[in-house]
Amino acid sequence: MSTEITERTGIDVRAAQPEDAVSIAALMSELNRDEGYDVRAQPHDLAQALFGEGREVAVQALVAVRAGQIVGALLYYPGYDTFSASLGYHLADMVVTRAHRRTGVGRALVVALAHRTLGAGKAWVSLTVLQQNVAAQAFYTSLGMTRVGVDFFAIGKNALMQL
Repeated sequence: MSTEITERTGIDVRAAQPEDAVSIAALMSELNRDEGYDVRAQPHDLAQALFGEGREVAVQALVAVRAGQIVGALLYYPGYDTFSASLGYHLADMVVTRAHRRTGVGRALVVALAHRTLGAGKAWVSLTVLQQNVAAQAFYTSLGMTRVGVDFFAIGKNALMQL
């Protein structure tokens, strides 16, 4: 992220380090609660996904730091779009602590991901938003993102076992 943005906002965005796993897990747990799910992210599992040997998906994370404290995190991984035949990143999750929302932290995280995307020669960033999360939809729209006419489907472990 540019020094100018950091000086203006007091937000420093950097790549996550293994010692950040506890803070990121706490943020992800906060997001889950906000979205109505009673699921706690486990620091060990998160550290394994982000930094472990032999991980199947190259999940990466950025953290936003203000006054020495992690106040936001963004998790993303590489993807391929068959329609455009191009590489990009899928933004898996982003969360900012309640106390720091609407202060530029979310924007700083997305801007940092945009810079990484273009710097890596990739062409796009995609994400999904829960239909009921109107605030997130408005935020991403304000950044210039557009809706793509697709429906997202998923199948869980129990249903997979029934196939």
